[in-house]
Amino acid sequence: MKSLFPLILVLFTGLTQASDWPEVNFPDTAKVEIVADEMRYNGYPMKTWVVKDTQSQAQLAAFFTKAWQKDSERFDSRPFNGDLVINSLQSPYLLTARISQQLDGVTAFVGITKNMEENELARVRRNTFPQPSGATVLSDIASTDLYKQGRTIVLSSTRSLASNYHYYRRHYQQRGWVEETAILDTQSGKAALQMSQGTNSVDISFDTRNSQVYIVANQVKQG
Repeated sequence: MKSLFPLILVLFTGLTQASDWPEVNFPDTAKVEIVADEMRYNGYPMKTWVVKDTQSQAQLAAFFTKAWQKDSERFDSRPFNGDLVINSLQSPYLLTARISQQLDGVTAFVGITKNMEENELARVRRNTFPQPSGATVLSDIASTDLYKQGRTIVLSSTRSLASNYHYYRRHYQQRGWVEETAILDTQSGKAALQMSQGTNSVDISFDTRNSQVYIVANQVKQG
């Protein structure tokens, strides 16, 4: 799935807070599925949908432009890697649609991101994912549904593949987690680790590229 997230936070500066999420309308011809009704990206609350329609890319872009532009404090529409990306700033919310042309129509990923004050973000971000010293968090996406809480964290690290791998292996083992899968292949520059504790689990993959180790962790908490 293509990501909206690198494009949607740049407009969040000095916004005031409001209580109600804006309503997002979709074309009558579209098939719409909720990706996440309660989600956080780097601490910011989000709602996301995937939209499929038989219209063209330009037609769907025109639909969202007509629906959003008049209520926007800032609005733009721009190409990005063959897609069309529409941003509408409606304080304290940013509405974004990334529209991709397909053979049989279009697929769009639509999201609303709510701005938060720094003190609120700081409270949310206290629930940090463990990370080796010197690692950088590239993205942190959390979602909640009726049955589970999911979280996907992407990090980069200048430490060696083995050092990162053993850091996470020790971290979870010391806290009583059970090792389900543990693969370290320094020759290929890749590793994988799966740990569980009761109904909770974490899957971590490691990939070495350009002297950096990229770490992707998928964490699931049931209930």
